[in-house]
Amino acid sequence: MNSRGLGIVAVTSLLLSACTSPPAPSKLAADQVLRLVASQDVQTLDPAKTHQPTVELSLIRNVFGGLYRFNDNLAEVPDLASGMPEVSADGLVWKFHLRTNARFSNGDSVTAADVLYSWNRMAALTAYGSSYIFEPVAGFSAIDSGQTKTLSGLTAPDDHTVVARLTAPAGWWIVELGLWAAAVIDKKVVGALGEDAWWSTPEGLIGTGPFRMSKRDPGHSLDFEPVPSWWDGPTGHLKRVHVDVVTDQAAQIDRYAAGGIDIVGYAPTDAIAQIADETVKRFRSDQHTANDLYLRSWLRTSHLGFPGSGRMSSDADLVGRRALSLALDRERLAATCFEGGECAPATGGLIYKGLAGYLGDSTDPNAKHDVSAAKTLLGSWDPDGSRRKSLRMGAPSRYGALAGEVKTEWQAALGLNVELEVADGGTFGHNASAGRYDMVVVAFIADFDSPQNWFSGGTNWCPAALRNPQMTTLLGAADKKLPTDALEDYKQAGRLLLDAAACPPLVYQQGVYLIKPWVRGAGGNALYEYSWTSISIIEH
Repeated sequence: MNSRGLGIVAVTSLLLSACTSPPAPSKLAADQVLRLVASQDVQTLDPAKTHQPTVELSLIRNVFGGLYRFNDNLAEVPDLASGMPEVSADGLVWKFHLRTNARFSNGDSVTAADVLYSWNRMAALTAYGSSYIFEPVAGFSAIDSGQTKTLSGLTAPDDHTVVARLTAPAGWWIVELGLWAAAVIDKKVVGALGEDAWWSTPEGLIGTGPFRMSKRDPGHSLDFEPVPSWWDGPTGHLKRVHVDVVTDQAAQIDRYAAGGIDIVGYAPTDAIAQIADETVKRFRSDQHTANDLYLRSWLRTSHLGFPGSGRMSSDADLVGRRALSLALDRERLAATCFEGGECAPATGGLIYKGLAGYLGDSTDPNAKHDVSAAKTLLGSWDPDGSRRKSLRMGAPSRYGALAGEVKTEWQAALGLNVELEVADGGTFGHNASAGRYDMVVVAFIADFDSPQNWFSGGTNWCPAALRNPQMTTLLGAADKKLPTDALEDYKQAGRLLLDAAACPPLVYQQGVYLIKPWVRGAGGNALYEYSWTSISIIEH
């Protein structure tokens, strides 16, 4: 279009805007009830005994609080604490100051004794997955070995001060303290109602968060309501949150379509894929329902790995690893999402989008689909074809379909025939340790929003980078720093993973919701659902 045409468009737009009133703001509905659905009844609402992803976690994050919490943008902010901790120069002593006005939903004041009780209790629940949160604190090894049930490194100088002494500097610990398992619970209530039953009734489920349970019909439904005169201020617009337990996914969708449920997928189970692929396709293809679909990066990165006992993990094999990565069409892998549910192509490093440490879209040079370059590199790595013979790949059963497609793509693009073994988790782990695999298809599920989580547990299959002295130096320095100061070191470590093609990412898992258009403020970040205090219902 020429410049004169652009001018006509601009003038026309101005005339239209002058004659047309802006759309009226949406009015809140009189009935501020959010209707959710869960695929199974809660097994526990004890924050120390649940994990991610579960139905329970989505609920308890609105009922309980800790010294810190994550807001909807996944930023960590003070909750029961009055500010961030005072950390000694050597990083070993952390002092926390509590808000003096903090209250449980039954009116009890929150004191330092409640914090010590809750944290010691969590640390001693070693049978549950979250006790690791207190591993940095002095005395954890004695708890872990069953010698005691209290952390020697925790003290309370007064009712509103908690001091933690660590065994080594651990700046990332502040992120773990924002997790649900570090929530503060009321010792008096647990003692009165019993360790296993206290959470099961409205009278017993006492937390410091903005909502409380108002009704429970085991196996059928749960109801929650705002805490009256909540200590931390307004609780938002919702007057009630009703959760129906509906185990059949098809029945959930039918009720959603009829308007009886506002959101599907907001209380996920271990299955992760809460909404069937066929349902997603049906809603996406219908212009009237396409906007109901809500997706965000969530929980997991699937990737290749090259075990140190295999034949492709040495520095001399970099070119070969790059060839294998470049031969893969991640767009196609993501579109098919052989893990079930929805996926996105992994082009920004091992840590997925939305978490600290994500390197940015298309920053991984080995994630480009370039078969020509892959063939050239493969020829350079293995001129006579001897090194590529009898390559072996393994995968746990959960990722067997994805591994099979990777094998197929290598065969089609490079003429590379890889022997694939798919096995249950125990057999896979045993065979990997025994050196049966040259490459693996695995995944890492995030525990919390710190790159330390990934580099301490998600890089086990990346020995080519972890042998790098620069990597060791970067991670050693970053682990001692608080998150903001450590981020660039962690990102540089992430770039070293890419440079070494040490564990090329394949796809990022996506969380999927169906959300009715009259629900405002619902959704989720890279780890958690948005708080109920952010949600409102508009007239419809």
